[in-house]
Amino acid sequence: MSYSSIADYRLTLTEEQIWWFDHVRDYVLQKYPTLSFTLSYQRPMFKIKPKLFLMLGGGKNHFSIYTTDFDYVNTWKEKKIPGLKFGKSAVLFPLNKKEMITLAYQMCDEVIYRAN
Repeated sequence: MSYSSIADYRLTLTEEQIWWFDHVRDYVLQKYPTLSFTLSYQRPMFKIKPKLFLMLGGGKNHFSIYTTDFDYVNTWKEKKIPGLKFGKSAVLFPLNKKEMITLAYQMCDEVIYRAN
């Protein structure tokens, strides 16, 4: 599927995915208004530095935040937080665990902080 805008991408999300997407997007946009929010690789992305980003994505049972800061993702894997899953470059938050939104915010803050 090809998207022409972030709004087009958002239209493909389920209600639970939209909840996560909107909360993470709004949090980052409010706290870091100078970051560019764009569609790249067919996913919504906050560009932090030329080769560092936070990419948002919805999965069947999870909401993913991807980053090119692989070392950071590995530190989260080591925390062994119940309910979280991981990809090589992503932390996967279960859609039905909305209380984990604060962890998603923490991840965004820490990746951005590490870049500076």
